[in-house]
Amino acid sequence: MKNSFLSLLLICFAAFSYAELVSLSPTDDMYTDAENPGTSAVTTELWTANFSASQHFERIMLNFDLSEYTGQSAQTATLHLTRFYSCPSGGTTATTFYAISEAWDENTWDYTQHIQYDPAVNMPYVFSGTGGGAIVQFAVDVTGFINQFLDGSFENHGFAILANSNQKFSKFFSKEYANADYRPRLDISFEETGVDDNTAGIAECYLTNYPNPFNPSTTISLSIQNAIYGKPLKLIIYNHKGQKVKDLSASLVHTTPLEPGRIRNYTVAWNGKDEHNQPVPSGVYFYKLSSGHQYISSNKMVLLK
Repeated sequence: MKNSFLSLLLICFAAFSYAELVSLSPTDDMYTDAENPGTSAVTTELWTANFSASQHFERIMLNFDLSEYTGQSAQTATLHLTRFYSCPSGGTTATTFYAISEAWDENTWDYTQHIQYDPAVNMPYVFSGTGGGAIVQFAVDVTGFINQFLDGSFENHGFAILANSNQKFSKFFSKEYANADYRPRLDISFEETGVDDNTAGIAECYLTNYPNPFNPSTTISLSIQNAIYGKPLKLIIYNHKGQKVKDLSASLVHTTPLEPGRIRNYTVAWNGKDEHNQPVPSGVYFYKLSSGHQYISSNKMVLLK
């Protein structure tokens, strides 16, 4: 038992340099078109333009729920957007990102009204590359924006993307688009740090699941000693793209903190369904154990149908 835990200790100790990556879909995304109120906005698309000759002044609005990560500091934050159309054919639309300064959601916001934003909180970005109807994927560094939301210096209502003066269309797919690979996504990495031994100690852990491969369900077993004192355990399943599939943390709730030196054992069943109780497809899935935002251990499993 001692040698076994020593091996696991070395594995868990290596996690002190681990960078946690979270992948978020927008809670809300849309575009506004105040100058053409007679037309209906396309829910599967996001448009930005500022071209007076054709009276097109569309603006993109995006918001992500960051409440779980408030107070943390993002090492990197990357916004992924897929453009399916641009004009002119050269494919360049110079834009400015602004922090939105009022609450909104896509279900109630009047698309003929432009959102309010803070002109002092901004960043430039040029969408370039192939124009016309070519599919182009962009990775935009929005680390500065996200950290202002996370540290509370600016309330998070998301950001608006405004085309600069005399810029024609760039059109992107929204979160409603049928192909999930083309939907907007925000990837955030958090650098995990070591824990003060005086308050927590180093976590010793054992994490596995059986059966593996499985269909339709599997049981995750874990044994943990010296978890972060006073911090709840989190057990989350991700797909191969790093997107959260299922949060099983509720199964690890305990009435008292896990104190240094104590060992606790848990078994958690997963039925192969996501947060919306929908069956997930066959493939490789990863389950990660953490305490607060401190990574402890992870493993992978395979669902075969």
